[in-house]
Order: sequence, then C-alpha cells, then structure tokens
Amino acid sequence: MSEDVEGFLDRARRLAEVVRSAGSVAVVSHIDADGIASAAIAKGALELLEVPHRLQFVPSLGEGEMHAISLFPEDMLWICDLGASCCQSMAAQHCIIADHHRLFEGGQARLDQFGGTGHMLNPLLFGMDGSYHLSGAGNTYFVARELDPRNRRLAYLSVVGAVGDMQDRGHGGLIGPLHEMVIEDARATGSLKVEKGELPFFGWVTRSAAAMLAFSNDLKGIGYSDTIKEVAALFHEARVPLKRSGGYQKGEGGTGWRSWSELEPSERRIMMISLRERLERLGLDHQSLDRMLGDVYLFPEHPPGSPTREAKEFATLLNASGRYILTPQGEGDEERGDLIVKVCLNPRIYSETALQNVENHKGNIREGVRKVHRVEQKVHIQYLMPKPKSGYCLKVNDTILGIITSMVLDQRGGDALQGLDPDKPLVAMAEKMGSSEMGKDPMVKVSTRMNRELVNRGINLGKAIGQASIQVGGGGGGHDVAAGANIPKKKIRKFLEALDEEIGQQLSRFSPSR
Repeated sequence: MSEDVEGFLDRARRLAEVVRSAGSVAVVSHIDADGIASAAIAKGALELLEVPHRLQFVPSLGEGEMHAISLFPEDMLWICDLGASCCQSMAAQHCIIADHHRLFEGGQARLDQFGGTGHMLNPLLFGMDGSYHLSGAGNTYFVARELDPRNRRLAYLSVVGAVGDMQDRGHGGLIGPLHEMVIEDARATGSLKVEKGELPFFGWVTRSAAAMLAFSNDLKGIGYSDTIKEVAALFHEARVPLKRSGGYQKGEGGTGWRSWSELEPSERRIMMISLRERLERLGLDHQSLDRMLGDVYLFPEHPPGSPTREAKEFATLLNASGRYILTPQGEGDEERGDLIVKVCLNPRIYSETALQNVENHKGNIREGVRKVHRVEQKVHIQYLMPKPKSGYCLKVNDTILGIITSMVLDQRGGDALQGLDPDKPLVAMAEKMGSSEMGKDPMVKVSTRMNRELVNRGINLGKAIGQASIQVGGGGGGHDVAAGANIPKKKIRKFLEALDEEIGQQLSRFSPSR
C-alpha cells in the first residue's frame, strides 16, 4: 500500500467535523509523553472551540477502562494514543480515535474484514508506519489542525510526542510526509527550531556540555567511557570555554556551566572534531560519531534552561510526570493530569512539582533496574527475573516497566546484565496496580523490547505479543521493536511459551530475499 496522504487528511477533516458537532467531549489518553502531548493538543483545540470537556488518563484500554469510559456523560469520546486494538468494541460508541498502534492480528490485509475504522485516524490505515511516520500526538494534531488553522500553534507538541516515542531514532530525525507537515507548521508559527547535523544526545539544555558527552548512552554503546573531568579536558584543549562568561544567571541552566545548546555552532563543530579524534586515539570507531548525527528539536518560546526547551528533555519531563498521574489503584488523577497538561500548553511556566517528578522518576527507575536479579533464556526470547523464589514479576510500578526493560537492554560494558543476549527480544513482567483488589485474580503487565536490527530477521514484537497474549486470555500489541500486553498472572508460563513459539515461527517464515 502506497502512502495516501490525501486520504489521511480527508479522514482528519471528517473526524474534525464530528468533534465540532459535539456539545461536550471526554478526552481519554495514554500516560506516556506521546499520550500527554496528545491530550494537551486536544484540550488546546477544545478550549479554542469553547467546547466543555474533561481529560482522563488511563494506562491502557482494558475491560475495566472501557466500562468506565462508557459511563461518561459527555456527547463524545476523543481517544488519543490508544484504542487501535479496541476498534471493533469502540465502533458502536460516539467517538473518534487518534492512534498509531497496530490494528488487528493478521496485519493490514485483514483490515477491510472489520467495520469501525471510519472513526479512526491512524497512519497504518493509509499505507504509513505507526512506528516512525506519526505518533499519537501527531494524529491528534491533524484533527485539531482541521478544527481551526490557529491550532497550528500546537504542532510543536506533536514533535514532543513523536520524540517521546523515539520515532526519530535510527533515522536521523523525524521522517515521512506527515512529519514534514508538522515541522513546517511548527516552524511557521515560531514554536520550533531544528538544528540539523547535530549530536542528538539527551541533555542539550539542562546538562553541562561536558556532562552531555560523558553520560551519553550512544557513546557508551561504542565503548566510550571518559569521565566529566576527562571530557572537560577536551574542551580545554580545544579552547572552547565550558563556563559562562559574566557569571551564572539563575534560570539559565541552574549552574555556571554552559550547556551544549549555549555553544556557538562553530564551537560545537570544533568539539565534534575533538571528540572524533579522541575516539580514534582510544581505538574506538570514530566514524560512528558521524552516524549518530541527526536533528535536534528546540522550542524557542520556552525559557532558556527549561527542560521543556528541547524535545527529548520535554518528553522525559512528560514521561516522568505521566507515571504519577495514576492513583495507587491505577485510576487517573484528574488534578495531576491537568497540572502536567498546563505545563505543555504554557511555554513560560513549568511547575516545581513536575521537576520533582523527574527526580523521583529517575530514582524509581534506578531502583527498578537494581531489582532485576538475572535473565532467563528460552529458545527465541529471554526474560528478566527478580530475586530467587519471588516469582516472575519484578517488584516495580508497572507504569515504568517498559523504561526498565529498555534500560537493561541498552546497558553496555560492565553495566550489562550477565547473560543478556542482544540477539533476542527481552521480556519483563510486573503485577498491574490495583488488579488484585476485591479478591480478583491479578493481572500482569508485560513489556517487550528488542534491538532494531532484529526487524531485519523478520521479528515483529507487536504481532508476536498480540498473538501470544490472546492464547492466554489477555490482550496486547504495539510496534515492531517495542510492545506490551496484559495477561492473567496464573498464565505467565504459558504466555512465555506461546511468545517464544510465535517469535520462532516469525524467524522460520522470514526470507531475506523478500
């Protein structure tokens, strides 16, 4: 199927008419950066229309969430960054779905066998890939864009959502015709500046330039392990000052050290040459630095030094806050949700609560990684295990399980988990918050991640986990390299066997000549 951009835009126009005709709207969105950015776009568009609305954040659309939102009194539902796998069950309701996840088991060839996709905006329906051609926030943005041209001021949030979903990774930036339109809109409204051919590492704005290089996971991945002090020596040798001239101004980064964003373009080029030479002296692949170069997305309307000024850091702020939008029972907390959405929509304000959430989030993730005791191998997959005699589930908040899985998979050198096989998908499990209340059988959140190179061998995690979870009475899906599921706790062993078999079948069916 070729890219049908006009068909996509026509669908966005028709869904915008549905929203415009509603007397009230309930926006239901996911709790990650992409979902929060989606909710903020929807809220901004509805406020402009002066349509009464509410926001509700959910970790997934399982039976419980589906039942709860079916009782909402609003005229219509606007589902963001969720719902593709629930399309049939949602078709009878007055709703629209702006999503980018896989739709049905069996792939696109079966789409026309199902009704109900007419109320959905999803790049997969129009010959594009939901893993990198557009995120949930992007789909929500195109509906908002058709509601009122003034909503183009919200395009920058689509960039935040896409970067939060790592759609820029492996491509040097956001790609595809829809992302081109988003970026053009954001630049035209003055809300986005794109730095091309740069080092797109985390910490462009809030870390010192030396810390950004020293802590880069991309550089660690090729064996680079210089300390901040050693990196600072590189700056000294290159005569690129690390300290700000004239002292430090509060609100511009928090220290007297210059961030990478504060270096002049010529200084950044000098430091990239110095770093390349340093890698060569260490016997590392210095040419790999050129392969790391890509686009960096900055938001000039946001205050200097703010974690909302650059896309990766903005997305991290949203991810951190999103994990704490839910109550201990796993329900959405409207007050916390409204707070973080206000951070998205007001470029001049970011709350101390949101910043504290980032610190808490980092601590919880570090603690979660420490709770991983070992990795167990099956034929085609591997899975993380806690301490002996404590079952299959990690004792962590299920909302950060995917991040923990990714971090364990990305570890290199002495930090890497012993026995981890980079050539197999990695699985982690945690009991879902509130799922065992009132004597109910507990449910387990499953997260799977793998290195992108495995796609070239025929593995698609979204398809595999979708099929395996159905076999044990659960449900799941996702993207080719990152997917998740909810399954009954008592069926974990059977699920792992089913997933291992599904991956094995994918490998056996794959032909590199296709």
